[in-house]
Amino acid sequence: MPDSMVVVSRCLHVLGAIALLGGAIFIRYLLTPAADRLPESERDTFRGDITKRWKPWVHAGITVLILTGFYNYLAVMLPLHKGDKQYHMLMGIKILLAMVVFFIASVLPGRVAAFATMRKNSKTWLTVSILCAIAVVCIAGYLKVRGVPANVPHPAVTPPAAPPVPPDAGDSPIPQEAGSTTN
Repeated sequence: MPDSMVVVSRCLHVLGAIALLGGAIFIRYLLTPAADRLPESERDTFRGDITKRWKPWVHAGITVLILTGFYNYLAVMLPLHKGDKQYHMLMGIKILLAMVVFFIASVLPGRVAAFATMRKNSKTWLTVSILCAIAVVCIAGYLKVRGVPANVPHPAVTPPAAPPVPPDAGDSPIPQEAGSTTN
């Protein structure tokens, strides 16, 4: 039976990913096209309201994903995959892609002047973020179903060492009955 902390962490991680990816898809493909139909003065007010409400969700989602992601990796998965180079390579790619998603998700609802160009091209950057997030989900799914390869030693899977053979066991693998002779 899995540890309750592992289950809670996994559920929070998945829920955080659903909220951020689902929100980004909703904003990019439903809300933005609908907002584009509004008059410009109403559109700016509407986008400002949405941004103000979305920003706390983004920050909370990123925080949950970072905390649970590192817990899941360091405490749960790392011990299972010691020596598994492919797992660690893909996990590294997944983490880097997640950082790209976090960056874009933080910049778009932000107010820093240096990123005004990104906000003006928010459709493009939301699309990049969504594609990166989908890649993260695909890598995570693959890593979950791939399991632990047989050639990677694992403490819980490694069979116990065979007991030592007593010195008086003889050379024959077949036990002989007392008093019998073989010729």
